[in-house]
Amino acid sequence: MKRTVLCVLLAVAVGGCGGGRHTGRHLPVRFVAVSLSALDDRDFALLGTVPCSAGRCYVIERTADGGRSFTRAAAPRGLPTKGTNPTLTFADASNGFVRVPFVWGDFWSTHDGGATWRRLRFPSVVAFTTARGEAYAVIARCTVQTCSGYRFARGPASASRWSESPLPFVPDGSVIDLAARRRTVWLLGTPRATRDQHDVLARSTDGGRTFVTGVGPCAPGLGGDLEPSSARVVWAVCPTGMMAGASRSTDGGLTFKPLPPLVNAARLAPASDQTAVLAANGAARPLYRTADGGASWRPLRLPGNDNYWYDVVFTDAGSGDALVQVGARPAAAWRTTDGGITWSRIHQG
Repeated sequence: MKRTVLCVLLAVAVGGCGGGRHTGRHLPVRFVAVSLSALDDRDFALLGTVPCSAGRCYVIERTADGGRSFTRAAAPRGLPTKGTNPTLTFADASNGFVRVPFVWGDFWSTHDGGATWRRLRFPSVVAFTTARGEAYAVIARCTVQTCSGYRFARGPASASRWSESPLPFVPDGSVIDLAARRRTVWLLGTPRATRDQHDVLARSTDGGRTFVTGVGPCAPGLGGDLEPSSARVVWAVCPTGMMAGASRSTDGGLTFKPLPPLVNAARLAPASDQTAVLAANGAARPLYRTADGGASWRPLRLPGNDNYWYDVVFTDAGSGDALVQVGARPAAAWRTTDGGITWSRIHQG
């Protein structure tokens, strides 16, 4: 397969707002988190905003001791504070990425832990993920109305250039999900002009070099969220209109078994192949947990039932981090060390 090259570092290195000003035992009181990226049971980073002369400015707060203390790193300059939420992804302690949804078209990378950031201006990054030091992306030429020229890009997260290849199918739009676990990569989307009842799931076992396509777990055009807990077990949440469907695969995504129906805003995060937590989000229901692969779910005792959970990430079977909005309060970082049975808010102040 002929490959071209995608340059992911095109601009002059720049620092972000507030880098290096704050080092302390706790997060600042007025820090509002918008995205979380976890590396292991102790090391995670939060992208959020703090008050500044411009109103609110983005900063990154990092911890290496499970949230007991934080240090500040710079965030890219020019991130929008209204209308969208950028997402933060660290592949390792040095190599990180910030992506703004493709309508804005901003994608930034750092290779020194956030001391400096560089911006990719073109093409748009439609979907992105990392696994074991590798970066994977779906890129395209996008306007507000449509995208074209879809390509699959991959390479070391530390590299300044990634290789490109054609996608295993031509999507009918930018509603695409990308997930990876070790060297297995999954790509979920809807092919152009499809008449099937399901979308397509493409799977690679060689780090994205080759793909095999099959039937996906979701309805065409509505997208979905894949959450692999291993190369064999993949959990999925698929919007269906008013509700959402959850399912689980034990053969790497070849087939899926349905789980109980959910609301569309539900989030599912696996801690292992058998254990996962499920946030109903907006249904006035608590957080649920399964320890038997989704055969049964039990509610967890947490403060309030109107909590909205997002960016829920487990780094092993016991340790997990999440952003949680309780009622009308701003989102805050929460943490579990027992596989999601109990959660506590990380102190600010």
